[in-house]
Order: sequence, then structure tokens, then C-alpha cells
Amino acid sequence: MKNRLMSVLLAALMLSSSFAMFACGESNVNTETQTANTTASTPTAGDTADVIDESKLTDYERRQLIPDNLPAVNYDGAEFRVMTRETFAGWQYSTEIWVEELNGDACNDAVFNRNVAIEERFGVKISATEDTDAQNKIKTFVTAGTPDYHLVSYFDYQTYIPVTAGVLMNWLEAPRVDLNQPWHNKLANDGATINGILYSICSDLSITSMTYTHAIFANTEMLADFGYLANDVYGFIKEGSWTIDKLIEMTNSMYIDKNGNGRADTEDTYGFGYQITNPGDVWLTAFGEKVSTYTEENGVEITFMSDKTVSILEKLLDWHYNTSGFTKLSTQYDEEKYFLDEKLIMAPMRFATAYNTLRTMDAVYTMLPFPKWDENQEGYYTNADDKFSVFGLPLTSAPEIEFVSTIFEAMAAESYKKVFPAYYDQALKGKYSSDATTAEMVEMIMAGRAFDFSFQFGESCFQRLPYMIRDHLVDNDPNLASAYKKLEKPLSKTMDKVLNKAYNLD
Repeated sequence: MKNRLMSVLLAALMLSSSFAMFACGESNVNTETQTANTTASTPTAGDTADVIDESKLTDYERRQLIPDNLPAVNYDGAEFRVMTRETFAGWQYSTEIWVEELNGDACNDAVFNRNVAIEERFGVKISATEDTDAQNKIKTFVTAGTPDYHLVSYFDYQTYIPVTAGVLMNWLEAPRVDLNQPWHNKLANDGATINGILYSICSDLSITSMTYTHAIFANTEMLADFGYLANDVYGFIKEGSWTIDKLIEMTNSMYIDKNGNGRADTEDTYGFGYQITNPGDVWLTAFGEKVSTYTEENGVEITFMSDKTVSILEKLLDWHYNTSGFTKLSTQYDEEKYFLDEKLIMAPMRFATAYNTLRTMDAVYTMLPFPKWDENQEGYYTNADDKFSVFGLPLTSAPEIEFVSTIFEAMAAESYKKVFPAYYDQALKGKYSSDATTAEMVEMIMAGRAFDFSFQFGESCFQRLPYMIRDHLVDNDPNLASAYKKLEKPLSKTMDKVLNKAYNLD
């Protein structure tokens, strides 16, 4: 059963029109040759649109039919320079932009071939430089007036740093960037566009916006030991009864004293658990609530506090602290190792876990959406770990904005067209089997992603409001209403001073 779910996830994601790539796997086929051959045999919309039946085309072929509408221009060897975050939690952010050479790894080779195609088409050289403080370095070179980098990527939650420094351009003013194209993340970009201004863009270059998406991972063999077949759980989800109460009911008594010492400890097995950091931020989103909303009439409004928010915290606290089937782990991402070691039957984790920590797992597992608050809730929702990458345009790129926006758009488009299809075709097709129902679950999870704009300013003007549920879970503190009341005055002050100024909402 090893790596079975790795293929399931990618098989499901292949169905989506906006996915880029997940993690890397070895390929026995040269991706450069395969990509070239496939592209050569793919019909183009311009000369055969009247005879093409797209329903008969492969996903790869359909992607090639979408024109990027970029001009035929040669930049005579100009270098396109990108600064990225340093490697964090096993993800090398610079590989979204550049890799050194072909090495037989499907993801690596797809990025390499994408860049070669763009460099030859536009007469450019693409480069990437990692920096431990990319979000702050923008101010340094913009203030100096030196165009050191054309593009900078940083964690989504660090957006407030370059924005409040006043060193970013508005992506809506980038002439070659078409946000209606499928290689741009509409879910993230629409929510982050305030008063006609988008400072940090999320596209198919932002691979981590996908790989860092949260889901509930479940060990199907261990679930069956407690009387729940995978099809039973799938049934709950499809009929709309997969609620937080159902999840608590299932996991409440899932506990095995593995070492027989008569007390709960790290050697035992639990129904559900995690280290209360990033997964704790998902619950509010999963239950259909938002920290803030934006309307043209009222600007940015805080929508966090309500009777439902209080009820959400109370229910989660009771589950986290008063049930034998739940365990709180001590270190960030501990749930990945505990799940691998079969000490957790269910755990909230990022999709990326399937391709790093769980690649050696023999037990069969599946991925499920986060539960609803109740059966009246319309859909299943989730969000991404706030450390996914977004891209900012330094003000120093303004004199070269046509060049910068052309190459950025080309990279996003070619990621959509080549990077993900190359990964699927070369690393997965014919190598692994697929589980259609799990693929359906993954598709459901991705369709329910929500990107709350407030995380971009959560450590700034939003006074850690996006993290308030997490913080109260850590402290076992039910006093949400009183804590929020203390925040209202400083929240109003920083909203006026920071957010309204940055987005011209005064």
C-alpha cells in the first residue's frame, strides 16, 4: 500500500483547472523529451478550434489550448531576478522559481524545462536568490532606489511588512497580468483585493498555496478497528452529516493504552490530535466564519465576534481537554510523525505531508474535508497554512513593468501548462493505482479553500485576531468575549492607522 495515497491526491488534483504541482518523485522518463513530444502533437486553438472536441482531450492537451496572450518580444538576455524566502519546514521556496539542472526528479525537471522554454521564447535569464528576511529586504533596495530584484516572494502572513513600508506596486496595474486566467488563484486574489489594490499575488508559482492546504488525514485500517469503515465516513460527508459533533462522537473514545502503564502518554494511540498552531487556525474557516470582510460601501469590517464564535471555542475546548481520544502535541508538525507511527487515527495536516513524512507509510490512509459546524452549513471549508508564498512587486520594478509582468505571467502560465502535467504524467501515470472516492474527497477539499485576507495583517493591525481561536485553545481559556472587548479599541486604532492608509480607505 506504500505511496498509494500519493497517487490518489495527484490524480484528484489533475482534474482541477488551477493546480500547479505538489511534491517531487523520481521519473524514468526524460520530462524535457516528453513535454516536447506532447506539445508538438497537441492541437492549438488558433488553427483548429472549429474541429476540436475538448471533451476528448487529455487534461494536458486542454491546458495547452489556453493562450497567455503575451506579445512576441525579445529582451536580449535581460536577467529576471527574484528574491525568495529561505528553505522552511522542508520546503525550498526558491525551487518555485529556479532549479540548477535536470536531475530525473519530475518536479525539479518540470521547473527547469519551464524556465528553458521561457528564456528561449523571450530572450531572458531567470534567477532566484534565497534570503532569510526577504519581506524586509524589499524596503532596503527600494529605499536605495536600486532594482536589485524584480519580484519578491514571502510568507502570506508577512504581507503587512512590505505593504506598511510602502514599497510595493499594485498588481492590478501590471499590464501583462490577467487575473482572469486559470493560472492565477482567484480564491486568494479576490479576497486580498481591497479598494482596487492587490499587493500580494497568488498564482501557480505559489505552489505552497496548494501543498499547504489543510485536510483531515485518517488511517482507514485503524478506523475500521473502531467500527468505522472508510465508506461509512465517505457516506457522512456526501450526505452532509460530517459535522464537528460527528467527528467528536467518533474520536471521543478512540484511545489505546499501548504501553499498558495505565496513564495517557506519548506512547499511546489517540483518535485525534495535533500541535495547536496552524491547524488550530482552520476551525473558524471550516465552520463558515470570517475574521473580516470587505465591501466597496463599508470597507474592511471585522466579522469575527458572534455568539457562534463563542460556541465554536467552547465546543473545541471541551473536545481538546475533556476527552480521552484527543491528544495535544508539543511541537509544531508533531502530528505528522505521530500519524506515521500510527499513534494518531486522525489528524489535521497539510497535503504536503503525503509527499514528505508519509512517503514511507505502509498503512492505508485517506484525506477528508474538515467537518461542518452543523448540517445546515452549505459546504466543507478549509484554508492553507499561512506560510504559503505570495509575490510582491517592488516599486523599483515600475520602470520595467512591461518586462517584469510579461515574464511573471509567462512563468505562471507555463507552470499551469507544464509543471503540474509533467509531474502527473511522468511521476504517477502507470506507476500507482488510484482510489476514486479519495480523489473525490480531495477535489471537495480544494473546492472549499478559503483565503481570509486578515491573515496578511494578522500580526499587525488585526492584533492576532486570526489566531485568537488558536491562542485560546492553547491556553484552555474560554473567555473569548472579554478578550475581544479588550482588543476593540487598539483594533480600531490600528485599522485606521495601518490598513485604511495602505489601501486608501480614509
